[in-house]
Amino acid sequence: MNHHSIRAKDAEPSNLVSLASGLLIGGLVGFGMMMLLTPQSGKRTRDQIGQKSIELQDRATDTYDDFVVLSRFDNRKILSGTRREIENR
Repeated sequence: MNHHSIRAKDAEPSNLVSLASGLLIGGLVGFGMMMLLTPQSGKRTRDQIGQKSIELQDRATDTYDDFVVLSRFDNRKILSGTRREIENR
């Protein structure tokens, strides 16, 4: 029995080193994964939102301008058609 007790005591420092090494490596891997998977910083997110809102505003302005041009074209087309009908009467 003493023989097993001595072995367990001799093996204790090795187990502690293994445990500490495992915890350290696991912590480093966890930290690395956290850094890779963590959302970007608040400033960067705000900058992205600002840029996207400018792009959206530009697209909305372009769409509105296209709509105005098309509606003017349609109005002219309607007016010219109406004039022809009036002239043909």
